[in-house]
Amino acid sequence: MDLIVTKWIGMEAAVMLAHDRKEELLQRFPAAFVHAAAGMQRSISIPEDARAVSRFQPDGVCPLGEGGIFTALWNLAEQMESGLEVDLRKIPVRQETIEICEYFDINPYNVLSGGSFLIAARDGAALAEELSHQDIPTVVIGRMTKGNDRILWNAGNKRFLDRPQRDEMYKVNRREGIE
Repeated sequence: MDLIVTKWIGMEAAVMLAHDRKEELLQRFPAAFVHAAAGMQRSISIPEDARAVSRFQPDGVCPLGEGGIFTALWNLAEQMESGLEVDLRKIPVRQETIEICEYFDINPYNVLSGGSFLIAARDGAALAEELSHQDIPTVVIGRMTKGNDRILWNAGNKRFLDRPQRDEMYKVNRREGIE
C-alpha cells in the first residue's frame, strides 16, 4: 500500500509565524518572501480536499496537524497496524517553510501541518494523479510494510521513526513565554 501526502508539510506553522512574527521575519527575509509564506493560508483550508480524497475510498487517511508529518506517519502506522518505509526527500515542503523553520530552529517535519493529508492507498500513483488533476498537489512518499518497523530513508541512509514528540512550535512559544 502506498503512502501519499497532499500539498506541503509545515504550512500551518509557516503561516502562523509569518503572521505572528512578521516584523522579526522582515528583518531577515525580503518582504515578498514573508508575504508568500503568509499567503499559504489559502492552501490550509481542506474541506474540498477531504471530499476529493473520500471519493477514492482510501484505506487510511490522517489529516496532518499538531506534530507534523512524523506524528501523522506514526499514527497512521498504529491505526493500520503496519510498518512503513518513507523517502524523506519525497515529502513535499515549501522553501518558505524550510527557511522559516530554520530561522526559528524548529524541525519542519515536526510542526503544525494543517492543510495536508497523509493517505494510504493501494494504487497511490493513480490516486496522486487524480488528485493532481483536481489541483491538489500530491506525491507518493513511501509505502506501508508488514511488521512494525517505521523506516525513514534519506539519501540511502536508514533511520527509524521516533515516537511522536511535542510539536516544535512549542519551542518558539516557550521562547516568548507562551505555553
